[in-house]
Amino acid sequence: MTTQFMDVRGYRHSVYHCVDEVRAQPGMPVAEIEQAERRLMKDVEFCFVTAQSLLDARRQENPNTYYFPNVAEFEHFAKARSDLLPPPLDIGPRTKPRIGFIGAISSYKVDFQLLCKMASMHKDWEIILIGQVGEGDPSTNVSMLSEYENILLIGPRDYKDLPAYLKTFDVAVLPCLINDYTRGMFPMKFFEYLAAGKPVVSTDLHALRSYADIAVIADSHEAFLRGVEDAVDGKVPPIERRIAAAKEQTYEIRTDKMLALIAETSGSAL
Repeated sequence: MTTQFMDVRGYRHSVYHCVDEVRAQPGMPVAEIEQAERRLMKDVEFCFVTAQSLLDARRQENPNTYYFPNVAEFEHFAKARSDLLPPPLDIGPRTKPRIGFIGAISSYKVDFQLLCKMASMHKDWEIILIGQVGEGDPSTNVSMLSEYENILLIGPRDYKDLPAYLKTFDVAVLPCLINDYTRGMFPMKFFEYLAAGKPVVSTDLHALRSYADIAVIADSHEAFLRGVEDAVDGKVPPIERRIAAAKEQTYEIRTDKMLALIAETSGSAL
């Protein structure tokens, strides 16, 4: 919508980085967003998207649309694998399998019923949820989660401290709902989890299906729970493969690829 205040056509190169299906979030002015995005897609030279569904839709508006998955700050989250990193003091020592999630705890993103089913079936597990409740959807109600003693909502934590929390997880999960918003989402935390060396279990996010060789991509609640059970039991892809996959998805590598594509396609050096 900032094109109301500036003309992107006045620059030698312009890129629209489309990272989410924003209009699918609760409370968005859908008609205004669609109108502004069509104008933006017409005016920019390139569009980079982070999910296949975003690519399919945006390429109809601009043929110079390309898919680049989200990335992670690899070195930062790799600290979780260091023996020198002390664990956080506010969640206590791990006395049982710890299943963890980091991200916005919002009703349009997170499958609360799946979390409750996991807590009910495995009272011997501890489920840690780190993030702001209601981010993007203030109407979010987490009362159903609060009914379970083994689900801990500890609120958001500083970015610099996240590796310490990840270090304490046995399994890192992405219990995402499948809807119009999440179909266009590539969760950055996927590669953050992998960089930390953690086994990952996710619901069936379209953007993650190509990574089924290094993570569990579950198409049902039952498959998700089996995936977590297997991960707790150590039945996971080798950590070397998981870390190698994350190491290829850094900001530096991604930016180099984007700049090379701009230079090659436009025929001008940057």
